[in-house]
Amino acid sequence: MKEDLLHFIWQYCHFDIKNLVTTKGLPITIHGVGRHNTNAGPDFKYASTRIGEVQWHGDVEMHLKSSDWYKHKHHLDRKTIPLYCM
Repeated sequence: MKEDLLHFIWQYCHFDIKNLVTTKGLPITIHGVGRHNTNAGPDFKYASTRIGEVQWHGDVEMHLKSSDWYKHKHHLDRKTIPLYCM
């Protein structure tokens, strides 16, 4: 799988959005996938989800492997804004 396919699946919700759960069994609700960003920065901006009882708003960065976060040096990018909860 390539990241472009992963972006397409996320952007157009080509997955079962009604039965999402974390590996610990918390329900996941996607209120908005965000706006696909074709410029530098996160893959999607302004996403909104709920995981368990916590509402999350922010940017989505997608990688096929979690180690790519560090490989691409996102953790060092001052423009990277972490998700915040409401």
